[in-house]
This record gives sequence, C-alpha cells and structure tokens, in this order.
Amino acid sequence: MEIKIESLIPQIFDRKNIQANNIKTNNLYAKIASEIAIRLKETNLYFENTLELNSKIIDTSIKIKETRLIKNLYRTAINNPKNENIVNFKSDEEYLAIKTNSLDLVYSILGLNTVNDLPGTFKQIYNSLKPGGLFIAAFWGDGTLSPLAESLAYADEKILKGLYTRIFPFCDIKTLGSLIQRAGFSMPMADQERTLKQYSSITDLLLEIRSFNDKNVLTTRPKSFTPKSIFKEAEKYLIRTSNNQSKFSIPFNIIFVMGWKG
Repeated sequence: MEIKIESLIPQIFDRKNIQANNIKTNNLYAKIASEIAIRLKETNLYFENTLELNSKIIDTSIKIKETRLIKNLYRTAINNPKNENIVNFKSDEEYLAIKTNSLDLVYSILGLNTVNDLPGTFKQIYNSLKPGGLFIAAFWGDGTLSPLAESLAYADEKILKGLYTRIFPFCDIKTLGSLIQRAGFSMPMADQERTLKQYSSITDLLLEIRSFNDKNVLTTRPKSFTPKSIFKEAEKYLIRTSNNQSKFSIPFNIIFVMGWKG
C-alpha cells in the first residue's frame, strides 16, 4: 500500500481556505521590507533572478527593487490576488514549481507562516537556489498578539464556557534557526525584532490584523459564527489589564531568518 508523504504531515493549517486579496499598505509590512532591503545591501551582491514567495502587497517588491541589486523579480502566491500585478504565477509554498539551481535570491515577507511542512518548503527553497544563493524570510514570532489570545480565551471561558482556537501558533526563533540549518543552508542566522502598537478598541486591532491578509485558517478553528459579545468582553479585558486605561498594547514579534546555499 502506498502512503502519501503529505498524509504523514500534521495538517495544522487548512490551506484550501487561504484567500489572497490586494491588501492595503501596512506600515509594519513596509518596515519589514525595508529591513530586508538593508540586509541585502550588506551582502554587496547582485541578484539576477529573485523570487518573492507568497507576495501579498506590491509595496514590498518596490522596496526590494529600490536596492538596485535585483535584475529579474518574480512573485508567487497560492491564489491570485485581486490585483494581478502583485503575482507573476500561482504556486503553493508547499509544492514549489521551481527549477533546481535557477534562483539567486528567494525571500518572503510574512508569507510562510501558514505552511504545514516548513522543513519541506525550506528544502525546496534550498534546491531552487544556485550555489551561493541567498534565502531570507520574515515570520511572525512567538508572543505576537499574546494579549489578544489571552483576552479571547478569557471571554470564551466566561461566555461560552469553553476554550476555542482563535489565533494560530507562531514560530520560535530557535526552531526556525534549526530548520534553516537542517535544510542545508550554511551560515544560518536568526534574529528577532519586537514592535509594540497601541489600540483604543479591539475593532481597530482586528482591522489591522486583516490588513496583513492573515485570518484564522487553523483546521481546529471554530466553524460557527463568533458572537459579538466575545469581542466586547475581550476588549474590556484588554483595557482592564492595560497600564493605560484608555488604550492597550499589542506586541508584534518579527523573526528574520537567513541562509546561504553552499
């Protein structure tokens, strides 16, 4: 009996439910793109063929192109966004249709957070790079949105008398660094930057989260409609536990990983 490899991989994320939209300009996205551009300049290299994995917004590629280190830039996504100029072709990050030894640079800006087989994707990226090629990516890090997760758990327990999975798990820096090395990359590096943002309402926070084109695609997510009372109770909790009684702070932890193909 033949056993498919994908059947052995835990399906944490329902990737069939991923939707790609033309998201609005987001300051944090722009900041991450600028940080990656800085790191590319530090290499003092010129990249002939570059791939942006799971491109969500045109602004990121503009920032990368401004380095003048990129000749050909291609962008992929699992689905075509409403603005087709954002991607050149569709490609699932878990099954990359990329030729071996064909790219000089692969990067992703928060585009690999919902990959079930991250070790497999890293290995495919490694194989797609030419010798001396570079991979660099930004991930949501552990601790991101932690006050929101805590407040929703409190509201669920109080109103629905149970706990529900509403925020997907985030990566930790040690695991990502280890996976990069395991995929074969040399000189693997991983570091983290923390940004605290303040909000006066949970509505503003949820709108910001949606602007990242991220939503709950966990296979264990609640399938029923979430009552408004859950969000109202969560907002009360956030403000009550905040040092500022009119606003609350939410952390966004960004992990940068980087590795070279020897």
